[in-house]
Amino acid sequence: MLEARLGLKYEHRIGQQYYVSQLRQPEIDTIKTAEKGPSLFQLVNNWLERMPFFRLPADGPLSGAAAQPQDHGIAFWANYRQRYLESLADSEKPNLDLFDKIFFGPPSPEGPFAEDRSLSPAACRAALFIMLYRGYPILQLPFQVLNQLLEIDEQLSTWRYRHMSMVHRMIGTRIGTGGSTGKDYLSAALHKHHLFKEVAALTSFLIERKRLPQLDAEMEKRLGFAR
Repeated sequence: MLEARLGLKYEHRIGQQYYVSQLRQPEIDTIKTAEKGPSLFQLVNNWLERMPFFRLPADGPLSGAAAQPQDHGIAFWANYRQRYLESLADSEKPNLDLFDKIFFGPPSPEGPFAEDRSLSPAACRAALFIMLYRGYPILQLPFQVLNQLLEIDEQLSTWRYRHMSMVHRMIGTRIGTGGSTGKDYLSAALHKHHLFKEVAALTSFLIERKRLPQLDAEMEKRLGFAR
């Protein structure tokens, strides 16, 4: 139930046939109810999409005094894309195509951002912006939120690894609970059940801080402490 509430979808699970095989019907109903509700990752995506900084026309209007003119967003991301390109080694040049798909294309790129991606292009741009300019006061707490998502994934992976090691020590390659393949099943879950891999993958698109585009005075004021 915890995994479902965090954002692990049923269709992404390893060994779906073992998922609820050892549970009573009331317990199954509880899990299915949790799967139908909005997950933490869905809520994070919605939160990131509401970020007002350097939005693009495709993101739709944003009401309120904090709204940033969308032409500023076009200029900023075009500038950042060029600086990112200049930072790539020759062997990394294909990363630019992935950059365009993740941050500006339809929500169906390859790799860690598959067709069933949980973060929209607008949410990915907001998350990258937070990572890039996390030194500004208003972005420090949002950056901590993103960092804690990765911490959750790391801790769950540590638990899965220890569980797998214990099973291997106790039963070797014997069949596990509910008819699963035991250690092999747990090993597959360890490598596939990463809830926030889309957030982790954004670090591939960071550049050196000294190469970051300079923000204008108005944006710096909005990102600083209120006066």
